[in-house]
Amino acid sequence: MLKATTPTPLLFEQGMNKPKIIPLRLRRQMRPAAGFLFAPWLLSLCFCWHEIPSQPSVILGLLPGLAVAVHIQRQLVRHLGSNHRRGEDGHLFATLGTANWITLMRAGAIIGLAGILPWTLSRGPSLPNSLSWAAGIVYLGLSLADLLDGLVARKQERETELGRRLDIESDAAGLLVASLVAVALGRLPAVYLLVGLAYYPFVLGIWLRQKRALPVIALRPRPCARIIAGFQMGLVGIALLPIFNPVFTYAAALIFMAPLLIGFLGDWLMVSCRVQTDMHRKSTLDPWVTSLLTKFLPMVLRLVILSGGIAALVGYGVYRAHPVWHLAHGLCCLLVGFGIMGRSAALLLTLMFGSNYSPFGASLICMVIFGTAATLMLTGTGAMSLWAPEETVLYRRGKNGSITSGEAP
Repeated sequence: MLKATTPTPLLFEQGMNKPKIIPLRLRRQMRPAAGFLFAPWLLSLCFCWHEIPSQPSVILGLLPGLAVAVHIQRQLVRHLGSNHRRGEDGHLFATLGTANWITLMRAGAIIGLAGILPWTLSRGPSLPNSLSWAAGIVYLGLSLADLLDGLVARKQERETELGRRLDIESDAAGLLVASLVAVALGRLPAVYLLVGLAYYPFVLGIWLRQKRALPVIALRPRPCARIIAGFQMGLVGIALLPIFNPVFTYAAALIFMAPLLIGFLGDWLMVSCRVQTDMHRKSTLDPWVTSLLTKFLPMVLRLVILSGGIAALVGYGVYRAHPVWHLAHGLCCLLVGFGIMGRSAALLLTLMFGSNYSPFGASLICMVIFGTAATLMLTGTGAMSLWAPEETVLYRRGKNGSITSGEAP
């Protein structure tokens, strides 16, 4: 005798070829996922509720967190049918998986970070010391956790299109929210918000072209774009910490934002077919830009830092700093000049000059060295470097020097 069974509810997602049947178990995991996303925002609302009648502007501070929660939840629902390995469209995983849960927890922390915005609207840009430290530590932790979900996905062999989409959207939302918080606290200039906003008109423009049946060229992966985006996350996280002089964080923001916005503009010209590309999706300007950034410019930057280091040592009595500061500064300038762990040495230079505890102040020579070191962090030390292990990590190069992912700089 056959046992009667209850029909299983199914969700259909329209794909390119045929609908995808999403397992019930996978659908049920959207509920706790929504809890991860909306709980931090509801907590922020509870803390601010009593201030809304007297200061209605607090509502504006609550909107970014709510927008991120709705957006990430929408992306999860929309791309749930992509919870499969690449090339295996017919087989969906029945659960979200550890890597996707890490990404969703990162998104929840981003929404929690947005809870600082209503505080700044109601009480001004000054935060309690503990909360001020928490903002920077949380975002720097989120930036490091960005590596964790990808590592877990590769380890478990569960790299899915859903995970890729959630990761991209969480990164973009995180950079925008953290930039808003940093600007609200007076740690970064308001123009830096263009960095957090740039991704969204770019995606909207592609969507509109596809909607109008206009050609769209797929972008090739570029490690340099990923590196520049990573530096934005590091800059915002460091700027949120209450130990850096806003004069230097403002300068670093202007330096770091330029290549990212130029990159978005160049990418848009390529995807919208306004710049001619070859079969490898490279434009005619690529060789010239690569030559400038990898050969000429880094050499000039290294000479400027080396000269600035000598000038600072000559002016030892002017700065009246402890000998340890001068020793560290001189050593970093020498390392950059000879191309020995140049990016790391440049990072140490920017941290030394930008710190509130720096004895060098904001003199012209210090600002020149700081700005040059910040630029060199983006370009690397280039040709004739004696030892640059950072390039192997950043570009994921193999033992023979080739880029393992098949990407081009």
